[in-house]
Amino acid sequence: MKVQITTDVDEFRSRAESFLHRDPLRHTVITTTIANRVAGIDSAAEPSRFLSVHAEDASVVGAAMRVAGRELYLGELPPDSVAEVVEALAEVVPESGGVEGVVGEATAFAQHWCKLLGTGFHEAYTVRLHRLGGLRVPDASGIPRPAVASDIPLCVDWLAAMRAESGMPPPGLNEAAIRRRVAAGRWWLWERAGESVSLAAHQVPVHGWSRIGPVYTPPDARGHGYASAVTAHVAQLLRGDGLDVCLFADTANTTANRIYRTIGFHPTHDFVHYVFD
Repeated sequence: MKVQITTDVDEFRSRAESFLHRDPLRHTVITTTIANRVAGIDSAAEPSRFLSVHAEDASVVGAAMRVAGRELYLGELPPDSVAEVVEALAEVVPESGGVEGVVGEATAFAQHWCKLLGTGFHEAYTVRLHRLGGLRVPDASGIPRPAVASDIPLCVDWLAAMRAESGMPPPGLNEAAIRRRVAAGRWWLWERAGESVSLAAHQVPVHGWSRIGPVYTPPDARGHGYASAVTAHVAQLLRGDGLDVCLFADTANTTANRIYRTIGFHPTHDFVHYVFD
């Protein structure tokens, strides 16, 4: 097998798109990252690294990435390619602080990485990818509305609070990135009595899929079904556009996993995030 790494997102998309399209649900994070970069929704001062694994016939059989400011992220990888992928990425981004991927592949990667670089690793969190089956829209007091420019400070604060609660490492989306997403109509608020009480956003549609997230309700507004309602509303809009819908939930958040199942989401894969010690 051959491993290729590029900093050119257009080159990577051209090279790996057919492979990623074969399982767009599994690769939702990689495909939306590509789409946001190509569309100018996201940008970074530092170069990102996009990796593809090629079989003897030159077809792409695996993918991974390291987006500037974030950690290593794995798509599907052939088991016998993991060591070579680790060596290739360690050569160009040895400063990487962690890796995320489907549990089996991320664990094998972390073991190889730490053996090569002489370090250790530990689990930071695990998230479960869900896909929408039959949507059930719950009743909740209030109404949905799209976020607007004046809501951006609230969205910034809520996203920071969500990341702190879940233990997700910095950085998250900055204000400029949130502003572009709000302007694109992808962030929604649930409002009760004129007050915003919950948030749900969705990613750019790619290959017939759109991923919901982030979803957040501040602690003093929880327990009233607002997150279920706003998530179901966004899912209904996406379904109305003919899209399949998915989302991630932290496995440690039993409430989130329960409400997503209640409105029609079904688990598919667990993704673990390891931090290198």
